[in-house]
Amino acid sequence: MHQIDKRSRLIKAAYKIFSQKGFYNSSIKDIAAEAEITPGLVHYYFKNKEELLFSVQESIQTEYQKQYEGKQMNVDMVLQEIQSRVEEDPDWYRFRYELYSLGLKKEEYKDEVKAILQSGKRSLAQPLEDHFIMNKKKSEGLSSILLACFDGLAYQKLIDENFDLDESYRTLKKMVEIYICVGGEKE
Repeated sequence: MHQIDKRSRLIKAAYKIFSQKGFYNSSIKDIAAEAEITPGLVHYYFKNKEELLFSVQESIQTEYQKQYEGKQMNVDMVLQEIQSRVEEDPDWYRFRYELYSLGLKKEEYKDEVKAILQSGKRSLAQPLEDHFIMNKKKSEGLSSILLACFDGLAYQKLIDENFDLDESYRTLKKMVEIYICVGGEKE
């Protein structure tokens, strides 16, 4: 097995374990067992659990960005992909909430989590600037609100399986369209 394969298996295993058990309740042994690798080998690839945690985040972000490369996306497609993620890959949000929690609790993680949030907002703001709202400050404001909506709606769905995610996204889409069409460039 190649080193890249082992490193990749460790990242995938850590993603699953961190998402399901949380950072503090996960051990290197748990992650190694999930990856079918000896615990000592984990330290060959990552100096500690924190480095592994942020390597998982980097991997997730890279994969997420790859899916949009070269694609012409519209608002409906983007909202549908984000909405479907909570049901198709709930661990994506579980992992994200774990990072948020760590950023709030541990000062040494705060800058990393802040950078993750900024990257998410930037990935939303750029298409808004390119296609809908030429004002950078307004596109950044809307992207911050959208990010909070996406995270909040996913959280509600993860907690309450009866939560009507479809209706919430229909309403969110209407609100965004109204803002973009009516109020985005005024003020």
